[in-house]
Amino acid sequence: MMQWNDAIVCAQGLCLGVPRPVSLRARKESAVTISLPAYFQTLYEALKTISESAVEQAVSILHQAYLEDRTIFVIGNGQSATTASAFALDLAKQTRVQPPRHRFRIIALTDNTAALTAWANDIDYKSVFVEQLKTLFRPGDTLLAISASGNSPNVLAACVWARDHGGKVVGLAGFEGGQLRSLTDVCLVVGIEDYGHIETAHLALLHYWVDLFRELLAP
Repeated sequence: MMQWNDAIVCAQGLCLGVPRPVSLRARKESAVTISLPAYFQTLYEALKTISESAVEQAVSILHQAYLEDRTIFVIGNGQSATTASAFALDLAKQTRVQPPRHRFRIIALTDNTAALTAWANDIDYKSVFVEQLKTLFRPGDTLLAISASGNSPNVLAACVWARDHGGKVVGLAGFEGGQLRSLTDVCLVVGIEDYGHIETAHLALLHYWVDLFRELLAP
């Protein structure tokens, strides 16, 4: 049993096997930090890798979908799923116009939790977007597919199905585009090997599109 003198020694941090406490300040000073300017510089460099001609092609496809009153479907997984949901909301809400002009028809297939879980449970996760497209998609509609890796199986399956059924496909990817690049009419690739910067760049690009279409549709 520990004696009083032993306890005093241990309290002084000298007990064998008991490390002396490190102050919070010392921990902060010894921690590896990320330079904020360097972080945003890397993000800026990532954004510059996106092809301007590809952006123009994608805008043209989305604008044509609007002019023909087609539906745009948006898909993605994880962070890309939240990006899909945000873009569907913003493009519909932030570009709203007064009659007789119509609004964008846009649906994020990431938002229906019941459908996602039902198809994943009853068939497989690869089918969660394709099965929703079978219900809602019509020839001439557009699919916006978001995958940072460019290799998400359920996103790729949806692209194949949409193209086979008369649709246009726009892709957002990272790295070198993955398999998504060859399954789209146009694929916007953020050429960097960092998921965080890829996903942030996708979000920034979609905010740009919302602003662009708001100006384009303004009276």
